Amino acid sequence: MKKKIALFLAACTTVLSACRNNVKTVQESLTWQERLSVEMVGDALAGEVPSPADRPDENGRTWYQVFVYSFCDSDGDGIGDLNGVTERLDYIAYTGFDGIWLSPIHTSATYHKYDVDDYYSIDPAYGTMEDFEQLVSACRERGIKLILDLVINHTSIDHPWFKNNPEYYNILDAPGNGNWKALPDGRYYECQFWDRMPDLNLESVEVRAELEKVFEFWLNKGVDGFRLDAVGEYISGNTAKNIEVLTWINDAVKGIKPNAYLVGEFWNTTDAVYLYYQSGADSFFAFPFAGADGIIARTLLRDLSAAGYLNRVVSAQNTILENNPNGTAAPFFTNHDMARASGFLRRDGNLIKTAWGMSLMQPGDAFVYYGEELAMSGSGKDENKRVPMLWTADETARGMTAGPPAMDSVSHSFPPAIEQIGDEDSVYSYIRKAVLLRAKYPSIGRGDIKVLELSLSGDAAENAGAVSRTWNGETIFIYYNISSETLNLPSQGQLTDYLSATGSAVIQGDSELLLPGYTIAITK
Repeated sequence: MKKKIALFLAACTTVLSACRNNVKTVQESLTWQERLSVEMVGDALAGEVPSPADRPDENGRTWYQVFVYSFCDSDGDGIGDLNGVTERLDYIAYTGFDGIWLSPIHTSATYHKYDVDDYYSIDPAYGTMEDFEQLVSACRERGIKLILDLVINHTSIDHPWFKNNPEYYNILDAPGNGNWKALPDGRYYECQFWDRMPDLNLESVEVRAELEKVFEFWLNKGVDGFRLDAVGEYISGNTAKNIEVLTWINDAVKGIKPNAYLVGEFWNTTDAVYLYYQSGADSFFAFPFAGADGIIARTLLRDLSAAGYLNRVVSAQNTILENNPNGTAAPFFTNHDMARASGFLRRDGNLIKTAWGMSLMQPGDAFVYYGEELAMSGSGKDENKRVPMLWTADETARGMTAGPPAMDSVSHSFPPAIEQIGDEDSVYSYIRKAVLLRAKYPSIGRGDIKVLELSLSGDAAENAGAVSRTWNGETIFIYYNISSETLNLPSQGQLTDYLSATGSAVIQGDSELLLPGYTIAITK
């Protein structure tokens, strides 16, 4: 063991003393796993990763969504597992993330595991309860919080409740709106997503009592909160009742663990999503800004101006606070149900980087789907959006997964992690820097936001804009150039950091900034 440690530290020292441009050459003699570890630990020793003490305890975290099945395989069966997640925690921490959202891990017959057989178990394909406890402990050591995807709109049809406690489900003599399936006795059960996923009756006192036990079990295991699946279907088509159910969930969870974090999925691209903050739950995913038809993509593809985009960000933030003064935005750009950004942004590295820069500079708790930091590809059926994490081009390498059984062959336009790490021009390095800026400037995630009046004309009026962000007595200014052209913008404060998709530097004058194309700059 001592020999292995000595060799590892020697490798780290080699990397630290090497020029960044020669990292790949220096490490040619190492395996890809060793290269990945050396690169991560090397930068950590150089102080580039925030320590756990520096990570925010309140809103403003940056979460990494891990679809466990496709992330990292620790035992060679082709399926990602909890030990695989633990093995890659240093990668997650190195990238700057201080929170992880795990896709469903409970026993289930499907690869996606959104049909739960048992709320108190770990699916055997993913490991054991001991593996989960080790993951929680390893997250704690790194200052990383962990939330579970909790699916309580429905269960699997194989859940014992469906056989033993049919009163727990929405069962009627005649079908209601949406999807319902006939039972042998002539009645119908609600199954909005699939006939093998019957919907629970979340207005039932008995069901709520059962689910409160589930909340308590996992919170006592060290979970820091939950991602709540399909909250708009709790009582399908009834916003007021959905808000009431969410109020109960929020009160029950916070009664067990006051600082637990809740983020809900209400798939709605209008401002109706913000009404759900009335429940008191912390966050709801910002669907209006996400995906191929969202505000960010439309802005970059020239349907909206930069100022129009920033005004929408401010409006969304104000609406959230009107509905819940303690509410926290949850910006994201893609998730497991959406096409990956690389495809709908034309595999253009500058657009992909800038889109993630825009998303990660928004207020609130930000979320990044695994592999998006590498600009992985995937669209069409769900399996294609959940392909193996691209650690290396070698599909047989340790840690690589086989992916969902029904996925198509997916061709990636950008290199794997092992090639992007250390490459300053890569999508990975850009997104990593954006994530670390969120940790460096808490006002990005937590601060008040106001649009600055820049008095621009011509192309600059369409392609540039700026906001101020103030938190805890500190104000920063964020300037955006979403075009390919260099723009000269009036500015205030001193230039401290910038995100440049092209790698070109920002130049500061007396009271102006010269912003290259596709650049976001921060002054203070």
